[in-house]
Amino acid sequence: MSRRRAFASSISAALIAAAITAAAFLSFGNGESPGIGEPSVAIQYELSESLGSSQSPAVPLTPPDTFSSLTRSAVDWSSVYARVSPSLVSVVTEAGTGSGFFVTDDGHVITNLHVVSEAEQVYVYLQDRSRHEAEMIAKDAGNDLALLKIDADATEISVPSFGRLNDLRIGDPVGALGAPFGLPNSLTVGIVSALDRTRPSGTGTLEPLRSMIQTDAALNPGNSGGMLVDEFGRVVGIPTQIESADRSSSGIGFAVSAEAMLRSLPTMLQGEDVERSYLGVSLPPTGGRLEILDVVCESAADRAGVRVGDVLLRINGESADSFAELVEALADIAPGDEMTITVRRGFSRLTLETTATAWPTEPPDLGCG
Repeated sequence: MSRRRAFASSISAALIAAAITAAAFLSFGNGESPGIGEPSVAIQYELSESLGSSQSPAVPLTPPDTFSSLTRSAVDWSSVYARVSPSLVSVVTEAGTGSGFFVTDDGHVITNLHVVSEAEQVYVYLQDRSRHEAEMIAKDAGNDLALLKIDADATEISVPSFGRLNDLRIGDPVGALGAPFGLPNSLTVGIVSALDRTRPSGTGTLEPLRSMIQTDAALNPGNSGGMLVDEFGRVVGIPTQIESADRSSSGIGFAVSAEAMLRSLPTMLQGEDVERSYLGVSLPPTGGRLEILDVVCESAADRAGVRVGDVLLRINGESADSFAELVEALADIAPGDEMTITVRRGFSRLTLETTATAWPTEPPDLGCG
């Protein structure tokens, strides 16, 4: 089979389309350093469900079993903001302004990778107006995330609690906190417009952003890396992209889920970049069996001997006969790990051995199956 150049995802024809979709990325604001607004109420660091502080207005932390339309529409966003905003920071580089928030009480801040990826100097502005030089500790390019660290001595730090993606439903109210156009401590509100969106990452990898939250809460340049919170004050996402012709809010914004960030956080806290393995096959864009449509040259699948027409069954012994199962199986395999690929070829069942590879940074060659 002839070799041909193609811009392709490794495991889904659907992701090919996503990877070439034009997107306006929320990265930097107007180039102005932000003047941090009035200090907000500080809250005690807790990673549990509790956001409690006697200084802040009470807000429900655990959603009731049944939501009424009144509960969904009558959100006390002032109370939510008072509890969550102490965790919010502005992230400033020589190119402009983004957002971030604390994830540990010793000064680790999460933001979007595209906010800081090309920066020579990074500064974090806190709620007390103080400026702190930040160091980038690690990154997760596949989720467009970067972990920063500031010197936390004599700094009062608040870490928010986090919501689960499975608790979100289309129509749920959400609020976005960040520094749009360099304006710090801004809150916009909307709803969850859609779930499980796939988007191109645009951070030097062809790995797509998966399971993103779509919202109509106004997002603009400078919101990147901030917080998308639910009505209970829990961070459910990190605003990352907008779909817009002019890089301003169009009512179509996307956030990386907080769950995706929390999965990567332990690795990043160790100072290690997060990398996921790349299988190197093209699959049907619709549901059903995972029949190989094409194989990326020099990929793990190519080196294992996977062929066009094979039907994917298992990865490292784990079921991979649906797209969701395949993504889950690959998530536990790092580039360089030994990997087995079980396929059905005709009437035969074959288990092929290979070594996992990392996601490419340039469009790969197809046609090697």
